[in-house]
Amino acid sequence: MGWGLAAPFIVAIAAIATYIPALSFQFLNWDDNVYVLSNPWIRAWSSANLAHIFTEPYYSNFLPLHLVSYMVDYSLWGLNPTGYHLQSIVLHALNAVLAMFVVKRMLGGSVVAFLAALLFAVHPSHVEAVAWISIRKDLLSTTFALLTVYFYLRASSGAQIRRPSYAASIVCFALGLLSKVSIATLPLFLLSLDRFKPEGEPRNPWVKDLASKIPYALVGLFLVWRNTLAQAKATAPYARDALSYAMVKGHAVWNYLGLLLGVLRGSPDYDAPVLGKDLATVFVSMAGLAFLPAAAWIALRFRNRTAFLGAAWIFVTLLPALAFPLVTYMADRYLYAPSLGFCWLLAAGIVGLSGRVGRPRLRAVALVALTLVPLVAFLARTRESLPVWRDSESLWTYAITRCQDFRAYTNLAEVRLGQKRYDEAERLLRLSARVDDATTYQNFAVLYYELGRYPEAVDAINRALGILRQKGWDPGHASVLYYNLGAIYWKLGQKDKTVEVLEAALREDPRNDEAREQLRLARESLGSPQRK
Repeated sequence: MGWGLAAPFIVAIAAIATYIPALSFQFLNWDDNVYVLSNPWIRAWSSANLAHIFTEPYYSNFLPLHLVSYMVDYSLWGLNPTGYHLQSIVLHALNAVLAMFVVKRMLGGSVVAFLAALLFAVHPSHVEAVAWISIRKDLLSTTFALLTVYFYLRASSGAQIRRPSYAASIVCFALGLLSKVSIATLPLFLLSLDRFKPEGEPRNPWVKDLASKIPYALVGLFLVWRNTLAQAKATAPYARDALSYAMVKGHAVWNYLGLLLGVLRGSPDYDAPVLGKDLATVFVSMAGLAFLPAAAWIALRFRNRTAFLGAAWIFVTLLPALAFPLVTYMADRYLYAPSLGFCWLLAAGIVGLSGRVGRPRLRAVALVALTLVPLVAFLARTRESLPVWRDSESLWTYAITRCQDFRAYTNLAEVRLGQKRYDEAERLLRLSARVDDATTYQNFAVLYYELGRYPEAVDAINRALGILRQKGWDPGHASVLYYNLGAIYWKLGQKDKTVEVLEAALREDPRNDEAREQLRLARESLGSPQRK
């Protein structure tokens, strides 16, 4: 086997071997239930399901290819989580291999490309994206982002643009946006490639380079607009003030750099920092926002193309997480694509340092030794973090040691309810109830139902419905709440109310088969005729 085949094989094996323990992981009670376990649209390859997926938002997102990937899984594995994890691991391995080809074509160095891909394969910032089934969208969008760049490099390598490769690049960009819109800023990186050509290659006029990005811009603007209509926006206090928002995002950049270096351990959730407005705090926070553009500018001034493109890639692919008011102030998954730029910078540094060794044999030893330091450190950190994502209990038990987000307490309480550890579940829910959330009160209702405290369960469901009305009505969630309320009224012997709320459940979601069956039984007990 020649090096041309051995290198991608080694990279793929490294990625797969790193994440092979995830094959035994379970579904999580964090979005997996929505995207997979209770998602009616992935259950069959029907024209109705595909039409719905490609025309309607789902769970506050319009990402049809993300859902199609679960259709593939369901058709092969049903609801066996092993198959879903297998696809995520394979996609990560594919991305590592694609990263090698993209970096090689972009920078021209086979060794740098191989080392960058190898470091990318094991980088600890990827644990969340690979081990959490619901974050398949980051893997898919990165696949298409890398293909977008690869085909663009092929298209723009000659004096005239090669139209088949150019068209393929635009199609891949559109497919990436249909997986996750966070790659919408990628044309900025393509423009960076145009403006900083390899030594000896002529540049086109600005107008020509900008004109070639118009198709990307049109596709991107449309799909970003389509998602903006569906997406939930940040509601934290910092998002309402421009300076506070910029400071918090600058603070996030410093944390992201720590995660890229591997010196910080990742977390499933992060508490937004409370930052003062004193001069030093403002300066340090804002410096975080300026760091990556400044690094790219310095590299440009020194004509260091590798460093410039590395800093530009990190900044451009991280920009959506910094610029858009997302619900989460920062997340490890937002580093999945940006980390590639860091990995090729690190690989280039390793090759550059080892190249200073005079004797060829010692140079090879230095190259291996310098590579092993970050490689082993990254792998150790990844293997340390991976078990956190084994199941919901391990995830939220760890999360509450790292953050105070009410969702961590709510989700761990849900686990304790399943284990019938009711006292601990109630304690966790009371901690979570510091923030009004419909799911928290839904779990309160489950707790009270199991304990036979039915009037309190009714109050909890009504509180959850009130929160939905206040914060944004979700028909699917409302249907589940009405169904649960029907079960409580049934226990209380209030059959008329049972029928009433079960009918409401079906009005909100006609596909709620459990509500339909319970409504049939309730009507039979009342002697009422069945309605079609």
